[in-house]
Amino acid sequence: MRGQYEELSCPFCDKGIIQCWYIPGAISVKRSGARSLPGKKVIEKSSDIWLIKSGCSVCGKSQEEIEKELKKKGII
Repeated sequence: MRGQYEELSCPFCDKGIIQCWYIPGAISVKRSGARSLPGKKVIEKSSDIWLIKSGCSVCGKSQEEIEKELKKKGII
């Protein structure tokens, strides 16, 4: 399985460590048009996926609260 383990600091207290699994988005190249015509290449990238595995042990925030705050701040 592709992806990597990441540790982020808590967005609320900046002291706790949040365990995450990060899966980068995939890039796909598609060709549009008929076989006899020169068509265009369309490059698409799927979005990155962040799976929050733990809450903060220092301030006691839950996984859901941590995930909302990280998305709000644009970190994930």
